Parts: sequence; C-alpha cells; structure tokens
Amino acid sequence: MTSWLPRLKNAARVLLLGAAIALFAWFPFYLYDRLERGANTLAREQVEERNAQPILRVGVMIHPTVYFIDPNGDRSGLEFDLANAFAVTRRSSVEWQIFQNPDEARKALMRGELDFVATGTHSQGVSASELATKARYHESAWVLLHTPQKFRPTSFSELLPKRVVVSSRIFSHPSFAEIKRKTAGIEFVIDDRHDDEALLASVGADEIPYAIVEEDTFNASRHFHYDTQLAFVVQPPVQRAWLFRADSLGLRDDADSFLQRIVREGQIARVRDRYFGFPQSRRATDFEIFTDRITTVLPRYRDWFKQAQERYGIEWRLLAALSYQESHWNADAVSETGARGMMQFTQDTADRYGVDRGDPFSSIMGGARYLADLKRNNLPPRISEPDKTWLALASYNIGLAHVENARILTQRAQKNPDLWIDVRRQLLALSRPEVAAQFKTGPCRCGMPVDFVESIRAYYDILLRTEPAHQSRLRVQSS
Repeated sequence: MTSWLPRLKNAARVLLLGAAIALFAWFPFYLYDRLERGANTLAREQVEERNAQPILRVGVMIHPTVYFIDPNGDRSGLEFDLANAFAVTRRSSVEWQIFQNPDEARKALMRGELDFVATGTHSQGVSASELATKARYHESAWVLLHTPQKFRPTSFSELLPKRVVVSSRIFSHPSFAEIKRKTAGIEFVIDDRHDDEALLASVGADEIPYAIVEEDTFNASRHFHYDTQLAFVVQPPVQRAWLFRADSLGLRDDADSFLQRIVREGQIARVRDRYFGFPQSRRATDFEIFTDRITTVLPRYRDWFKQAQERYGIEWRLLAALSYQESHWNADAVSETGARGMMQFTQDTADRYGVDRGDPFSSIMGGARYLADLKRNNLPPRISEPDKTWLALASYNIGLAHVENARILTQRAQKNPDLWIDVRRQLLALSRPEVAAQFKTGPCRCGMPVDFVESIRAYYDILLRTEPAHQSRLRVQSS
C-alpha cells in the first residue's frame, strides 16, 4: 500500500531538478535583459534602483544636432535620443526644458532647475560648480562657411569683408577666445538669433558673407542649404559633454557609464548615422535641381505615389525619393545597362512583376510592390527600421544576392549584419575581386548601392520637410 511513496519521492526529486535546471537556463536570459536595459551587473542595477528618479529634468535647445520636432511631429535629435535612452535605463520619464542657447541652460542647472544639460556643450571651460561627462560619444570641428558668390577663402587673412557671424554655441567657448586673439583684424559677431539653420540660410542667400558653425550642423543641413559652402576648418574636433551640478556625482557617473557603453558597443554609430549619414559627395547643384523639380515635375506623379502607398504600404515620399534617384522623374529614362522608366526596371524584373516599363503609373506601382516584397518577404523579420528600408533599397539597386553576401561578410567581421552602417562597409569590400571571389555571384559595382541609398536618404529628408504626409484611406473589406 505504501509502494507509491518511493515513486512519489522520486517524481518530486525530478520535478525539483527540472525546476532548478529551468531556473539556471532562464537566468542568463534574465541577466542579458537587465544588461540590455543599461545595467552592467546586478549590483549596478541595485544601485540604479536606489538612485532612480521618477523624472529627469533635461535642458536642451532647438538645434539640428540637439533637439527638434521632425516633419512627422516627433521629437528628434542626437542629444534627445541619447538623453531619452539614458532615462529609460533609470526607469525615469523626462521633463524637457528648452533654452535659447547652452549658456542659459547652464544657468538654470546652477539654479537647481535641471538635473543635467544636454545641449551639445563642450567639455572645455567647465566651472568648478559643474561636472562634465568624460565619454567621447560625439565631437565636431568648427568650420567657416561662405556664400558661393564669393571666392573660397583658405584662411582668415583672405576674408573680404573681414566680418564673420559666429554661432552662439561657439562664441563663448574658451578656444574661440584664443582664435579671436590670433586674428585681431577680423570682426567676429555673435549670432543673436541663436539659430544655426537660419545662419546657414543667410550665408547661402548672400545676406551674410561668412559664418562659423559646427561641422556636424553643416553636414546635417547642407542638403537644405545647398548654396552655403564650406571654406576651411577653424578648429579641430571638440568633444561634447553633458553637464551636471557638482553635487550630482552619482548621476554624472551613471550617465558616463551609459555613454561609454553605447560607444563601446557601437550603438552610438547608428544614432550618428541617423542624423549625419547623408552623402557628402552630392554637389549643391544636385540639391538645387531636385528642389526645383519638386515644384515643376513632382505634381504630375504625386497622386500616383500616394496611391502606391495605399496599395503597398511604402511611404509615398520615400517612393518619390527612390524614383528621383533612379530616373529624376523622367518616364523615358534609359540607363547604360538597359533599365528603363520611372523606377528603372530591367526587363526580367519587369516581367516578374508585370510592369510596363514605358508606363509611369505601372512603373511606380511595380517599384512600390518590388520594394515592399524585398522588405517583407526577402529580408529577415528581425531587422528593425530604418535599417530594413536601407537594406531593401540597396537590394533594389544591386540585387538581393550581393546584399546577402555583404551581410555574411559583416557577420564574419563580428559586426551586426542587420545594421546598414555595418553592412555598407562590406558592400564596398565586395567591389574588390579577391573578396567577391568567395561568392558564386562574383564581383559587383557595390559602391553604387551605398551612394544610391545615401542619396535617397538625403532626397527623402528634403521631401519630409517640403511635402505633407499622406494618410491612406481605410479600405472597407466586403463580407
């Protein structure tokens, strides 16, 4: 009658052993999840729990490299992305406070109105009552800009007139005081509008002959202000930092650890690529022609791009940017390889998707369907946006097989095959015969898709600012 007791005890042992094994198998995934949220160790996580604040008050300024509202109405900017991610690691929400310039934000910090300042401030010239982060997460040179109506100077001695308007982000920097001392014959004037984009526009319109801004500001906005030209570098790259009060050592150290981690793990490269990854090879005339054709040519095809969005779910301004890169919105365009039409289909691909290459409506619809197919059915679903779109565009240009080869090389190089910034380096490597020989597809002109994608990104960014979004109509499905 008691023979079942040994069996029950054995069953209990098995269950306990299984539970223990399951616990040990599950624990690494739990720990990895904690690490991914910003804690390097369980002890670190406990420290963060003790120091957690429900709200972090962050000082920013409206600037293309700091904080701005994008054309879709979302907050954006390098410093916004980083400060927001840091807040997530501390399980805090963010109260954003906007200031006219970095100096005003620093004054608010000293008054105790902020927890830290993330205005792209430089680490030099920090007072004894401030603490700066040390991680080299971003740096930028200072450059002198000039109007194309004047010759390009190579030094301050060649400036005529000898008057330069300087970004308010630079004017009070200690290094700029040294520049003024060495160039006593130049009149340097602070930009009292505190608006670097307006400053770039004024130079391009020949309202101001010369200006000094940060180079990353110029790179982020040059395809909008294509008449503004870079003359020479005024100051080598200067390191950015977040600023904290002297009594916030623990918070500063947490921020430093966070910034060091994203630099070490390569995440910062992806964030920088989002804002500064536009092609520097494009000439000012390229953007000038594009903006002109937005007015003169795009209206003929705008509704068709919007219809393609409704049918295939590809944002219409992205399709328009793709089409411009392919054909400059010329329905009769023919490439040197025989691709034809608005979306530059080869005959084989056109046959596969049922496209009449000479019909612009058919070409636009076919291009949208092809790009949607590449994104949804040919690339792994784990790839997140915007990388999936950039990889799909590269595949549209050079073929999926070559992009997959580049992803294999990326993985072999111990980089992330799902990130465009890592894959594009290997696409360039595939242009070399000795590298391409590893694959059946052979060599390719794989520098082309890199330029192709980056150009589309620049055109798309312009369209996001100049053309409103299209809200697809809801389709009522019949029962």
